[in-house]
Parts: sequence; structure tokens; C-alpha cells
Amino acid sequence: MELDKTPSVSSDGTLTSCRTLLIDSKGIGFFRLPFPPRQLELPILDATDGSLAYVSTRERVSSGTAVLSKPTVGDLVKTEYFFRPGRGPIVTSLQADKPSSKVHGRWTSRITSFRMPNGEAFEWSYGRQKAADGEKANLIVLRAIEEAHRTGTILARLIRGEETRAPGSKKCSAGNGGTLVIDSSYLLPEEIIVATCLIMLEREIDRRRMTQAMMLSAAASGGP
Repeated sequence: MELDKTPSVSSDGTLTSCRTLLIDSKGIGFFRLPFPPRQLELPILDATDGSLAYVSTRERVSSGTAVLSKPTVGDLVKTEYFFRPGRGPIVTSLQADKPSSKVHGRWTSRITSFRMPNGEAFEWSYGRQKAADGEKANLIVLRAIEEAHRTGTILARLIRGEETRAPGSKKCSAGNGGTLVIDSSYLLPEEIIVATCLIMLEREIDRRRMTQAMMLSAAASGGP
């Protein structure tokens, strides 16, 4: 599928044509055992009216496979995620006419990239945003990469500040959701944007779990 080339970012870097979703991922805290999160259903809401836009579902707590579905359409994307190095997540479209993608990036990396079947590549990475009142928000930003005349174009931002992070989560939570602002003029399938954003949150959780496991191991052995 050929992606639209219409410019969509203003001179100050803000998205000019937006769709806004609320990712209700609670994430995990710091002081806990290194178990996977117990949240099996992760709702993604339409920010305009609070209706359910998508839901990401795992069959069991220990499962690394999640299915992203839409109430009006059904299952859209399956993500196979592996809690170990050397195997990147696989994002598979469950709609016959939609493309699939394999996600790349080291298991512990804070940058995740993926390439669509037409060759266009995209990358999620971290950033920060300062509001007019001085409040700083954590960002996870999706950009186009390796594309002529479009490298660096911002397609989406997950914003996590005091007013935008998922209810019930904290600033120190790993894998907590927030407000996902998507450039609706760039025709990358929205479900792919959502699914790969959720992979970034899953990797946050895994880095936190790895830290917790190392702390537990150090405590059990009597410390360093």
C-alpha cells in the first residue's frame, strides 16, 4: 500500500491532523516481584467521546501473544511477543487486505523499528515535552525513517504527563498508557500504529521486570 506523502507537521513540530486515543494500560510499579502484569484486556478509547476504539486481549497472564480487535470490525492484528533476547515481536494482520510487519530492536533497547511490506520503515523512540505551565511529559514518538524527503516526520506521539497518563498509573510506572495522538493524514494503518505502540509499553515492562529479577537475585545471594 502506498502511503500518503501530504505534509502533516507544523513548523513547531505539532501534528496538524489528529486522531486521539486513550491507552488504558496500568503498567507495573517498581517494588514488586518480577511477574508479568495481570491486565488481560487493555482498552483503547476514543478521546472524543470515550467510546471503545480497540481492545488488546491476552488469553492468560503468561502469554506473550495479544490480539488487537475493534468492536465494529473484529480481530485486526495479532502480536507475538517473546520475553527473551534474540527474538523480535511479530505483528501479523488478521485482515486479508492489510499488510503485516516484523518488529526489530534489541530486547533491552529503548528504540523499536519496523518495516512495512512496501519497504517503508518507521521507528518508535523516547522524548520529552514541556507544556506552557512548565510541566514535563514523557513521550514515545513514532517517526518515518529511510524514506526520501520524509525522514523524521512524526506520525504519532504517546503523551504521558500528569493529565494525560492512564488513570490509576503513576509517573514511576513502567508500561503505563497515556494519550496517543496520531497523524490521520498519513495512511499507515492505525491498528499497526496502536499495536507497535503497545510493544513499546511491553518492552518497558520487561526492562522493569528484568531489573526486579536482578534485585531479587542480589538480595537472595546477600548482595554484591
